[in-house]
Parts: sequence; structure tokens; C-alpha cells
Amino acid sequence: MTNKENTGNPEVTPGKNVEHPEVMNKESARQPDTVNLKVFQHTDTSKNEIVLDMEKDGKIYIFNGKPDGSAPAVEFMHVLAAGAAGPDPHIHTKQTETFHVVSGTMVARVKGQEDVTLGPGEKITVPPGKTHTFSNGSKGDPLELRIVVEPALDFQWFMTEAVKSGLRNGGRQKDMPLLEAGHLMWLSRDQQRIGGMPYFMQDILFGMLSLAARITGKAGNIAPKP
Repeated sequence: MTNKENTGNPEVTPGKNVEHPEVMNKESARQPDTVNLKVFQHTDTSKNEIVLDMEKDGKIYIFNGKPDGSAPAVEFMHVLAAGAAGPDPHIHTKQTETFHVVSGTMVARVKGQEDVTLGPGEKITVPPGKTHTFSNGSKGDPLELRIVVEPALDFQWFMTEAVKSGLRNGGRQKDMPLLEAGHLMWLSRDQQRIGGMPYFMQDILFGMLSLAARITGKAGNIAPKP
């Protein structure tokens, strides 16, 4: 695969009528310098919600049910602590990702575009092939997002395995062991890529790490791709 980015520009939509499920205690969420994000956790077992809490990173992911790679989309809630950064710049090669701001301030960064700041009720859509990331633009309030990834493919499996690996090894995303990270990226190379590195170099690097993970048995810590 060559490293060619989609030339489509992200679409920013203002508005104040975004519908969303209530998953947070807004009064508690607005307390400055709050690092315990458990106020956001209102797990509803009747809806089969899956909560992935990376408290040390100030991140929570809430999925409704188990991964379904055949679904037209996967929708989930994401909470980012005050002042926290989101993921490293990355690319979804086959999926469109739309960020709906439920509360707080989001700073969206898309390669080749000026940074965009969004507030409650606004959204930004990033087409496949565009390097992007985001962060919480407020140093006092958490950011709550409703994120839709279309089509679903293996996104939820990918995120779940990445978070679980980080939690097992210290509690932060950066604690994910190199061999596990490399193996996961190798398995996901048809859909997920890191930004700023040619695809052929990623294939070489992650292919070697995946091989080492399989030889050492570390690959067994990552659930097989569905």
C-alpha cells in the first residue's frame, strides 16, 4: 500500500441540536482539576455497555455491546480529562470518523488544515486517509465526545486490545509493550496507520515486531482479529 492521503477536507458543522445519550454527571464534571473521571461512568448493564477506563491517561471509552465488524458504523462515547491530549496522529484508511462534541472544548488537528476548535453541538468529519488527532482545549473541564466510525470494520476490537494492553502494563497508553503494539498494528495494517511514516516503513517495522511477538509468545496477549 502506498502512503497516499485522501484529498477530501474535513467537514465542520456548527449547531446546537446534537442528540446524544446521557452518560455523565455534568455538575460533577465541571469541577476544576478533577482527575477522577468515574463521575462519567453510568454503566447500564441492560444496554450491555462496555467501559474502558484509562484513568491514568484521563480517558474513558464507552461502547454499547461487543464488536460487530459487519455493522455499518460503530458509535461510542469518549471522555478526555481537562487539558489531556488525545491519540497520536493516525490514519483510518477505510473509515470516516465523525466527532460530535457533547460538552467541553475539542481542538481538532487534521494534516494540511488549520486547527479547529469546536464546542457543544458542533461536529467535525474526517474522511479516510487523512492524518488527524485531537485534544481537550480546556484546562478546567473534561471533554465529552460522541464518535461515529463508518463502517465499523475492526475499530472496536483494535481500540479494546490497545486499551487492555496499556492497562495490563501500567495503566497508560504509553505502557503498551512494544511487541504487543507492533503486533496489533501489523494485524490492523489494512485499516489503521500511524501518521508521519510511509506505509512501507510501517510494514517493515510492524512486521518485524509482530514476528518477534509471535516467537516470544507476546502475541498471545492480543486477542485474534475477528
